Amino acid sequence: MKLNLYDLLQASMSDPDSPNILLTVHLSDLHQLMVDTIEATRERILPMYMDAEKERPLTRKEVAEQLGVCETTVFNMARAGKLRSFKVNGSTRYSQRDVRAIIESRNAD
Repeated sequence: MKLNLYDLLQASMSDPDSPNILLTVHLSDLHQLMVDTIEATRERILPMYMDAEKERPLTRKEVAEQLGVCETTVFNMARAGKLRSFKVNGSTRYSQRDVRAIIESRNAD
C-alpha cells in the first residue's frame, strides 16, 4: 500500500507508538503535501463558515433589500415587534433568522 505524504503524516499523528523516521522528500511531494493539507482544511472549515454566514447580523439596508421594502419600513417593523433589533458596536443589526421567517411566512400566504 502506497501512502502519500499527507496520509503518512496523518497516520503517524494518530498512532502514539509510531516510530521516528527520517525522510528524503522531493520538492514535488512537499508541494503536494501543502495542496492536500489546504484542501483538507478547506473541507473542514467551509461548512463552519457557511453556517456562520447564515447567522451574520444584517444592517437595516440589507434587511430592506431582502424584504423588498424601504429602510423606514424595517425600522417600523422593529418598533412594532415584528423584527428584533440589537446593537453591535453601537450599530443596529437584525437577525437573519427573523428575516428568513418573515420571507417564509410571506411565501406561505
